[in-house]
Amino acid sequence: FAKSAERVSLVAAAMIYIFQGCKEICALPGKACTAIGECCRSINCKPCEDCCNAVGQGCNNFTDKPLSTFVLLTFVLSGFELYYCFKALAEPAGEECAFRDAPVHLPTYLYLHAGFAVLNIVFAPWFQYQVWRQIEREVSKNPSLVGQNFMVGRTTVQAAFKDVFLQDFGVLFYFFALLASFAWSWFGKDWVNSVDELCAVRGEIGAAAQLGMAFFGVAVVYSWVWYNCSCCASTVRWRQPVPSYGPVTA
Repeated sequence: FAKSAERVSLVAAAMIYIFQGCKEICALPGKACTAIGECCRSINCKPCEDCCNAVGQGCNNFTDKPLSTFVLLTFVLSGFELYYCFKALAEPAGEECAFRDAPVHLPTYLYLHAGFAVLNIVFAPWFQYQVWRQIEREVSKNPSLVGQNFMVGRTTVQAAFKDVFLQDFGVLFYFFALLASFAWSWFGKDWVNSVDELCAVRGEIGAAAQLGMAFFGVAVVYSWVWYNCSCCASTVRWRQPVPSYGPVTA
């Protein structure tokens, strides 16, 4: 039992560093814009300075909100899914690209696969917005939840995530859609193996299927970690006390 507890603590510690690392990577564009803004100030270029500071502040506001890394991962993975789907659709497909022993034709499979990718891209920022709204409701009921440096603690953020995750019907709908997406990608992986090797878009179809399954894994792991480990839920800034870039550690 002691060894199991030790392994769990090690995994939790590793996940903390992974999530913090992802957040720092996501914050790099804003930090770069802020640094450019400082350079523009030194040469008295006010329009460039204001523009770079605005972009940096926008990145700051985004990365300080919960689930920002999930939104970015969704955009990247599902964006590549769309790219491969439409690249395959753009190529003229002959008999060599026909699915064998499959209930659908190749274009139908790709269009539906692209539809699942679009749903992922729509859901991720919507889910982030719902969690943020829940945090706002909790803070409005109990302003003392906002601590030092205007930061809302991990426990409050995780509680808001759980509330939306368990009670919002939109999340329930997406849960079943995500299962369907995974099944569609899984079957697609087998169907693409039946495609003739001479098919020019065989690689693109396979890549789209692999990305669909990869996104399912990311969504499941991300949800499980956020639901069960408050240490991986980040603190969020309630409002900006100073116009500088970067989250303030509570």
